[in-house]
Amino acid sequence: MKATQQRFTSEEQGVLDTFKKHVSAFTSGNLDAVLDDFAEHAVVMTPDGVFEGRDRIRALYQGLLAEFGTIDKGDSPGISVDALHVRHNTLFIAWHAESTRHVFPFGADMFVCDGNKIERQSIAFSPPRVRA
Repeated sequence: MKATQQRFTSEEQGVLDTFKKHVSAFTSGNLDAVLDDFAEHAVVMTPDGVFEGRDRIRALYQGLLAEFGTIDKGDSPGISVDALHVRHNTLFIAWHAESTRHVFPFGADMFVCDGNKIERQSIAFSPPRVRA
C-alpha cells in the first residue's frame, strides 16, 4: 500500500498505524483482534446497513472473515489497496479484492479514528462477480 503524501503529522501516523494493525488482524482472520481495533461505541456503515457497537460489528466481520477466509494462509487473494489518503483523523482507501467466492472490482473504505481506535468506518463496493 502506498500513501500519497510522504510526511504525516503524529495524528496521521497514528491513524495509519491503526489501519495497518486492522489490516493485519483481518488478513490473519483474527476476529478478536479486528474487534479490538474498534472503539466501544464505533459505527460501521455498509450497503447492508448500519452496525453500531462491538456486538453488531462482530456479526459484520464474522461474515467478512467467512467470505475472505484467512488471507495469510492463502484462502483467498484478499484485498489490494489502489489508493490511500490520510488527513487528520481520517483515512480513505480505494481497493479491489478477491475472496474465496467473489471478485470485487472496486471498493472504498473510510476510517475515522480517535487515538488508536476506529470510531467510524464506511464500506462501499461495486457488485461482486462470482470468482472463476
